[in-house]
Amino acid sequence: MRKTLTTKTGKRIIVELVCEVQDRTAYMDGNRSPIGREIVEYTNIALYDANGKYITSGKTIEPMYGNNKAAMLAQGAVARIGRAAVTQEIVDLVIAAFAELENKNPKTAEYIAIKNAEAKAKSDYEAWENSNEQIAACKFEREMNRADSDY
Repeated sequence: MRKTLTTKTGKRIIVELVCEVQDRTAYMDGNRSPIGREIVEYTNIALYDANGKYITSGKTIEPMYGNNKAAMLAQGAVARIGRAAVTQEIVDLVIAAFAELENKNPKTAEYIAIKNAEAKAKSDYEAWENSNEQIAACKFEREMNRADSDY
């Protein structure tokens, strides 16, 4: 979903939020084969000046950084989008637009099921990785790989 905003100074901001479930495909021997479903999530923020000229784009609002941080803060900038420093007005507009887009695009049951399955798979992997058997297997492998090992 996409929303276009305009600031008081005439700058145009395009905020895009994509959050959908689609078929996951694998390319095997020249054929596209479906191998399940996957979640596609991304954001994009594009800034244009009052004349419509492209300024920058970025995925998120980032904190100020870099050598000219003090100069940018003195000019009223509070954050960065892409390579451009932005004012509080732009930050507030972008945050409100993301909130509106998220409300317009509710999570489907399939999306929630996939997210829950991903979280369970991650916790199962972490439990296995920290299990006594895996720790013992890693220790045994390190001992086998030592130069003075008798294995």
